[in-house]
Parts: sequence; C-alpha cells; structure tokens
Amino acid sequence: MKRTACHKKLINLAAAAAALVACLASLATAEVPDTNSYWKNLASVEKLAKRHLDEAGQSCRGRSGIEAEKALKKWTSSLQSLKYPGSDFNPCSGTGTLLAGSISINASNGRPLKLIERGDLHTEWDLRARTVKLWYGGDLIFLSIKPISASVLNASLASFGSQPQSAPPADISEAQVVKGLEAIWHSARDLYPNHSLYDVARQVITGKDEGRELLRDFIRCGKSICD
Repeated sequence: MKRTACHKKLINLAAAAAALVACLASLATAEVPDTNSYWKNLASVEKLAKRHLDEAGQSCRGRSGIEAEKALKKWTSSLQSLKYPGSDFNPCSGTGTLLAGSISINASNGRPLKLIERGDLHTEWDLRARTVKLWYGGDLIFLSIKPISASVLNASLASFGSQPQSAPPADISEAQVVKGLEAIWHSARDLYPNHSLYDVARQVITGKDEGRELLRDFIRCGKSICD
C-alpha cells in the first residue's frame, strides 16, 4: 500500500511538470535532463520576451530622426496606454520596462534582460545571470542554472511551520530545504527523466500535488513515504 501511495505521489509530481505555464517549451529527454530542461525553459521565456518587445517596437521599426520622434509620441499618447499601460519603455531604443498583462520585461537596446510574471506565484527569470526566483507568499526559492549543472542557492519556506507535529520544526534550515528538494528530484529522475529541479521547486513552494508533504517526508527520512 505504501508503494502504491509513493508511486501515486511521483505520478502527481510528473503531472505538475506537465502543467507549466504555457510559454514554456515541452521538455525532451536528454543526456543531462535537468540541465537541458532548464535551457529549454530559459529559451522559451526569452523567446516570449522578444516577441513582446518586437510587437511593441513595430511602430518605430525602420524610422529615424523626425519620423522616429513622431512614432514615439504616438506610442506615448495612444499605444502605450491602450496595450501596455504603466510601461516605462522606449520602443525606438528598445530600452526600459514593458508591461504586458501579468508579464513585466526589462530590456536594453531591444534585448530582454529579465522577465517577471506576477501572480500568486511570482516568478522572475534573469536571462543574463541564468537564474530563476520563485516567490509564493513569504516563501522564496532561488535556482541558479549553469551549462553543466543546476543547483538551489537558497530556499526559505516561511509557512512550513503550520504543519502537524510530526513535521520538522518551523525553523528548519535552508540547507534542509535544499537537500529535500534535490532528494525529491533525484528520486523521481529515473522514472521521469524530463522532470527538472525547477518543476520540483514549483510544486513544493505552492504545495501543489502534495509538494509540501513530499518535502517533509524527504527531510525526515529521505523518501516520499516514511515508515
């Protein structure tokens, strides 16, 4: 029965990965699945950012001098307020902050530097530093992506203390959270090679599909079902 419950949790873990935001590309099996899935995610986020920047810059494309000034005035007086309200963005230079719905894009010379998606889960992709920050309530998980590895730099789960007495104490260390996240990812890696540490972090920080329960188990006993 415990095996069945464990298998069910891992299936839920895989299902959570499939439910990534629509802008992310589907993951493909690779020799180093976690690292490569991060690059796919980053590439998709960067592509989304560039698409928004290109659309916003259409009014200035190919214009210079007086024509560019006219285009900029038109952008400021109408297009910005209608389609990108609150933006501090110059479509002619491609520099500033473009607000498109729940997405905020910081750009310089037409190049996206950072994409932030606001919501209950606040996600910040730094396209230059290759990092992603996940905020949920008072919690933060910060992941760093490198060409040959992916690691959790820090994690804080402030609301983790509101759990049954069998759970770890409220002041569990950052190192324990990091170790638990990595243990969950490694345990599911053989069954679900496309599942990245980023997917696990999303599930744990939001508590989706028993993410917090999985983390508690792995901190307490190193597996998803404790004896």
